[in-house]
Amino acid sequence: MLARGFAQIRDGILGLAYPGDCRLCANSIESADDGIVCARCWTDPSITNLFGTGTMCRKCGAPAPGSTGPQPRACGWCNDLSLAAARACGAYKGGLEASILFLKSNPHICSRLAAIIETTYRRDSLVLAADFIVPIPLHRSRERERGFNQAELIARVLAKSCRIPIERKLMTRTKRTRRHRAGMDNMDRARSVERAFAVPDPKRVIGATILLIDDIFTTGSTLSEAAKSLLEAGAKEVKALTIARASLPSSR
Repeated sequence: MLARGFAQIRDGILGLAYPGDCRLCANSIESADDGIVCARCWTDPSITNLFGTGTMCRKCGAPAPGSTGPQPRACGWCNDLSLAAARACGAYKGGLEASILFLKSNPHICSRLAAIIETTYRRDSLVLAADFIVPIPLHRSRERERGFNQAELIARVLAKSCRIPIERKLMTRTKRTRRHRAGMDNMDRARSVERAFAVPDPKRVIGATILLIDDIFTTGSTLSEAAKSLLEAGAKEVKALTIARASLPSSR
């Protein structure tokens, strides 16, 4: 009873800061655990598409619905990425998309999204195993403007639940890149982040396996460029975990 009463009080307090209506369907949100999306929109797979079943690319984790056989196939689109492996919680739509957009200006990850992040890591823990995790850094001027780095908030969720150490200062962003816009092609995105990262103390990464954390995998340009910097500094392997994955063509 005490725990239930506390939850009701908490939901009432958080209701003052969070909108009472779902960002997707405008129905009431019953619990602060769901953040800005109602439980129905979180659990309806036609709205929020979480990965976890079905065949996916063995390297980048992109869904491969046409693939058959016991072993996952390579999608072909990720051949040039510097990542050894990448996984995402689900598609960039529904509850994941709304939560990522909200996270850009509000430093809070709701309990449901935290549980989804943890579940994704545990499901692919062998693929994503690493010595430590590194959140993709923002340029210092952009982090000052925003007041926080959303990738670091995601990394903290994972570090707390899965007991993986965070190295938040292992890598820096050396140039303020353009924000990626809808309509930018792969080449534009790659050019915008070229040589955008540096590893101030390479001795700390030599021989290490590193898990990068970010909010969204679009073309993979940002994550791949960060991985390239870490590999050049001496890292053994670099992997990535994101909340969402933008759609890719179904074939190459």
